[in-house]
Amino acid sequence: MDGIVVGVNGSVEADEALDWALKEAASRRLPLTVVQAAPERDETRLAPLRPERLAVTREIVDRVAARRGVTVDTEVLCLPGPAPEALLDASEGADMLVLGRRRRGRVGRRMLGSVSTTVVENADVPVTVVRRLDDGPTPELVEGAEHRVVVGVDTSVPSVAALRHGAEVAERTGAVLEPVFAWQITTLAPLPGSWGWAPPIDDYEKFARQCLDAAVHDAGVTLPAERLRPQVLHGQAAKMLVEAATGADRLVVGTRGLGGFDRLVLGSTSRQVLDFAPCPVTVLRR
Repeated sequence: MDGIVVGVNGSVEADEALDWALKEAASRRLPLTVVQAAPERDETRLAPLRPERLAVTREIVDRVAARRGVTVDTEVLCLPGPAPEALLDASEGADMLVLGRRRRGRVGRRMLGSVSTTVVENADVPVTVVRRLDDGPTPELVEGAEHRVVVGVDTSVPSVAALRHGAEVAERTGAVLEPVFAWQITTLAPLPGSWGWAPPIDDYEKFARQCLDAAVHDAGVTLPAERLRPQVLHGQAAKMLVEAATGADRLVVGTRGLGGFDRLVLGSTSRQVLDFAPCPVTVLRR
């Protein structure tokens, strides 16, 4: 199935994901598929209500599209089975899968829900996890706000793919692209066999800058200089990315996907970014 796929379940978070997905589909001129999951244990009981559920969801889609002022070719589906399985099946071959993210946990920590975690770890397509901003409107709703796409960059192949995706978003939307390379050293002790010599800290930053420049080149970024702002930041990667993404339209990261064939586990940076980023996060898995 091509186009954008978004999962809904009647929650506020899902409605926010639907709003974002409609805008994305309109911007990219792609069809939108809205997916509800009906767990198999509830299938018999809910089957008679399926037409009503679909009608209500369709009404919500039409209302959000009217508010956005967009027209998108939309299909609404109610699929049997657990939500992760239904979403993964529906998104096979799609351009993107969009999910909402639940609010803060009881201890105040933002946590990715189990459905989102399973889907992000196993999807073969880019997944965007959308959360509501608790401290104000999104940049796109603020008149005169600068639009920014932040991309996490390291020396891996997935991060180059993320940078390429971020550049495409910036090109399409007119946003500024901010590739971020975070580096950190835990000690300035002499290197083994160096007779007590330790490289100047400036050498580490210079090397990080070279890695970032190489990634921008490898990704084929062609944005004009005024819309390309590479940043080299010293600190823990997830923390630097979350801080850089404050006020951004989107944060894009790549993940290697560690683990076996049946389950791919997110790297620690991707997981922390998904838990704490103050904007929608798009994850591309190798």
